[in-house]
Amino acid sequence: MLIRSSFYLISLITAFQSNSVIGCQINSLSIEPIATPYSYDVFANGPYAMTNSYKAAADIVGENCHVDMSLQMEDVTTTLTGSNQQTLAFTWAGGNGTSVANQWQFVLTEQSPSAIIQMRYPAKQWLPAGSYSGTLQLALAYSSMLNQTPLSPAITTVNVTVNPIAKIQFYGLTQRQYDLDLGNLYSNKVISNAPNLWVQSNSPYQITVTSSHQGKLRHQSNDVQWDIDYQLSLDSQVIDLDLLEAQVNKSEMTSGLPIALNFVIGDTFNKPGGKYSDTLDISIEPLLSQQP
Repeated sequence: MLIRSSFYLISLITAFQSNSVIGCQINSLSIEPIATPYSYDVFANGPYAMTNSYKAAADIVGENCHVDMSLQMEDVTTTLTGSNQQTLAFTWAGGNGTSVANQWQFVLTEQSPSAIIQMRYPAKQWLPAGSYSGTLQLALAYSSMLNQTPLSPAITTVNVTVNPIAKIQFYGLTQRQYDLDLGNLYSNKVISNAPNLWVQSNSPYQITVTSSHQGKLRHQSNDVQWDIDYQLSLDSQVIDLDLLEAQVNKSEMTSGLPIALNFVIGDTFNKPGGKYSDTLDISIEPLLSQQP
């Protein structure tokens, strides 16, 4: 019995020393953002696309005070929620503390009454463009509340914008320019061996196609009388290359969509031999007025 009693006493002393709240008064709490970017790029490289920093502080009166604190989202998750109910995930980080059950738990003292805590947003989260938000709460941890007058948590709203962004490239290729050999030309020849386009956009988007010769293959002599008309289609949609800028609008986002390029050669009767060419410029941009 004596051994058990001595062990119990040592345990109490240890617990008392690690939570020195008796004789200490915490008057108020505050949580403030530190100037950092609040826009998330779904195409960003590296482990994190964005990091937010916050200063958590307490007004502590007393000596040898060690106050256990807890920082968490109001819904006790590590996500922000958009109007579409999709979520942007983050992880906690900081020089003082540890992540426990979706909370950041740390200690403040009267000599170090504040701490900088980060919310790091991992890269490559594919999300619709728009605003994502949540309520951040700073409160006393349960162990500190036992000997403290009830204190309301400090609250701030976290708002992050996922930028509307779109990308287009040749599927499976890294170069931005591709030289397509049309082979020997003849009337009504169909050419479908061009590499597919690969489109990614987190909002509705617009594809713009421009032709150097308004949908005509020009002879190497640069004489317009020998122009040969041709037709371009993206998948099954014919593009009017007579326009200075032919545009195709898409109303839905996509994390990856292949688009086939198909060409049909027009009338080649009585056209001189030689080399014929045209240059197509294909670009993409998000439709900002239609983003979610």
